[in-house]
Amino acid sequence: MKIVAHRGASKERPEHTLAAYELAEQRGADGFECDIRLTRDGELVCLHDRTIDRVAVDKPAKSSGVVSEMTLAQLRELNVGTPEEPAQVLTLRELLTFFNDVNSSRIDAKQEHSQRAEAAGAEEGASLKKDIFIETKHPNRYGPKVEHALHYELQRAHLAESAHVHLISFSPQSLVRFKMINPAVHRILLRREYQRMLNPGLEALHVVDAHGLSVARGRIRPDIIGRFGDGTYVWTADKEDEVRWAARQGVTWLATNYPGRARMWCDSELGLDKLGPEKLGVASETSAAAFSLVQPGTINDRG
Repeated sequence: MKIVAHRGASKERPEHTLAAYELAEQRGADGFECDIRLTRDGELVCLHDRTIDRVAVDKPAKSSGVVSEMTLAQLRELNVGTPEEPAQVLTLRELLTFFNDVNSSRIDAKQEHSQRAEAAGAEEGASLKKDIFIETKHPNRYGPKVEHALHYELQRAHLAESAHVHLISFSPQSLVRFKMINPAVHRILLRREYQRMLNPGLEALHVVDAHGLSVARGRIRPDIIGRFGDGTYVWTADKEDEVRWAARQGVTWLATNYPGRARMWCDSELGLDKLGPEKLGVASETSAAAFSLVQPGTINDRG
């Protein structure tokens, strides 16, 4: 099971900041998740909400705060970090640069990951590189421009045909559009709680490669896991019992706001136990046990 850092290590650092993704990599995440939105001047930025208000330390002046109505320069004026450690809005281009840099360094990590790859039944080399999961947010005022802009950025980063890039979305239309633009990218449909079955038309068009479920839906209907496509993406697991349950169920990709904890619990459940406490941000085996008892805070759990 691959551990995916949901908006980075987003309960330890401000979400969608470079610091959050850097910490996620240090914590042993197998992949990174981000949400993308298009600015007024056509730049893709890593933001979840329609507005900047929730994540901005200082609220925008002379602006509604709606991301699609602001330019990148206007967004860059705002602090989305902390008062002590300010951060600018991260662009998808910057995140893809970070992603490529991380994967370039994975060549020397073969020995570290070989045991986990073997236990997961994967080819050893396949575990060396990390994955990225890019979520398009719809509806929005720019519609298909988002998918075209995403393809451009993937091409620019030499990732347009990478097996380590996944497009995820609650919008079937987004997946259909992107398949028409670039059929090489793996596509995951995030299923809402009320969705009972997949649209037969999507199956006929081979639009959906895999499905995504919330932890809550997966626990109610574990029979859905692994039933459609080539894997199952589950979000967002921040508690020990959730992570261990997902590992037992054979979930393919598990999104979490605490990648270090999730990596520890997953490895423990699978009998790997490879990462020491220093990778998890804890000082000792004793404190690691105490660490697992901390109850995570709430977060918007819509992917």
